[in-house]
Amino acid sequence: MNQEEIINSVVDYVRDFHAEDSTGHDFHHVMRVYRNAMRIQKQAGGDEFIIRVASLLHDTIDEKLNGGEHVVEDTRHYLRSFSIEEAAVERILYAMQAVSFKGGNNAFEVKSIEDAVVQDADRLDALGAIGIARTFIFGGAKNHEIHNPEAGAREGMTLEEYREENTMINHFHEKLLKLKDLMHTDAAKELAEARHRFMEDYLEQFHAEWQGER
Repeated sequence: MNQEEIINSVVDYVRDFHAEDSTGHDFHHVMRVYRNAMRIQKQAGGDEFIIRVASLLHDTIDEKLNGGEHVVEDTRHYLRSFSIEEAAVERILYAMQAVSFKGGNNAFEVKSIEDAVVQDADRLDALGAIGIARTFIFGGAKNHEIHNPEAGAREGMTLEEYREENTMINHFHEKLLKLKDLMHTDAAKELAEARHRFMEDYLEQFHAEWQGER
């Protein structure tokens, strides 16, 4: 297979893989991340093939969606089925693992431009209008409360604490509003600015309506 044939096969694979998702990590999310990655890569550089494959497959190893220690190894076997060079397989897998936020507790630090591009691309989809929509669809799927003024946002959490249930509105403060300042590439930083402001405006309106002020 040439690279384009591999990409087409991976697209078909993730379409099937995410077909039953109801948490905002569906096939449309994957393709938005892929388009973000391609847009960022044009400015930031990096190995285009590594970035394309990693951005398409990034959520296949997300343990909150696909729990189990086997998921990375399953994806490794899948990539090897294309006879991709072993070094490329490991670069793809590392970029995928570097994506996750995990409350700031991810052990896989960004080490390459490919890691940075894929991570930025995924985090952009957690911001702005799309990010707001995904917060509520994920919270609804997990039966989280929308808002509770008595439940404050948490700081300095361990991974286990981060995974404990909290309100949807607190998720903005615990993760989403932090992402703008965690972007690596200039292209992503520019895109994140407007999306961040949109979320701030939304939260201002939300709290005003909650209090009956608007």
